[in-house]
Amino acid sequence: MAEDHERAEAAVLSAWAPLHEELVSERLARVPVTRLRTARRRLPTKRLTESGIRSVRDVLDAGAWGVVDASGAGLRQGEKTWAAARRTADAVGRNAVVRLDGDGTDPRTAVLLGALRVLVEAGPEARGAAEAGDRLAAALDRELADAAPAAGWKHMLAAGREERARVPAAVAELRTLLARAGREGLAEHFAQASVDLLRGGDHDPAGLSARVDFDSRPAAYYAALANVVDTALRAKTGPEGHSAH
Repeated sequence: MAEDHERAEAAVLSAWAPLHEELVSERLARVPVTRLRTARRRLPTKRLTESGIRSVRDVLDAGAWGVVDASGAGLRQGEKTWAAARRTADAVGRNAVVRLDGDGTDPRTAVLLGALRVLVEAGPEARGAAEAGDRLAAALDRELADAAPAAGWKHMLAAGREERARVPAAVAELRTLLARAGREGLAEHFAQASVDLLRGGDHDPAGLSARVDFDSRPAAYYAALANVVDTALRAKTGPEGHSAH
């Protein structure tokens, strides 16, 4: 079930990424290279602009060596200029919000809306179920490894003394974990979440039903997108990362 949820979120990220990258690229093309700064001072950019490198996007496209070649500066200065451009791009990326236009004709937006609809239909409960599934699976894996010799007398005979010593506690913990899962009805919860996630998006190439559904509850779509993007960003940059949807 957790893997089903992961696949649904991956589909959203796959559809969102090119739209976000295009948006960031357009904004960086409008940021003049003269705005670039190091931590202490503004970078010398006159020769860059004279060589045709006029925006932050131009700097990123050129790379450090391209900056060196265009400006005549040393490699250290070129690397500082490129690093400043990279920091600017990261800041722009964190604040660039992909708009979900339900009335538009961009097929990429239709794909994104279709991927989001899977999560919207499943509801926030699916994310909670996925997180619970991950936790339970990790706990079971740990105990199953130690309890493995209990699978049969041949396994027990093949195990070393230390391995056999760990078996009783592992088996007892497995029983506790499964009993708790039974009391909380996790099996039914996981099954329902999987059914909701595996329904998938509709196969309408124009995404008409997803667009209509988005128009009726846009906040749910934006919330689902924010959850997916923020989760991916935290995994990439750590808990200090900020929203970039």
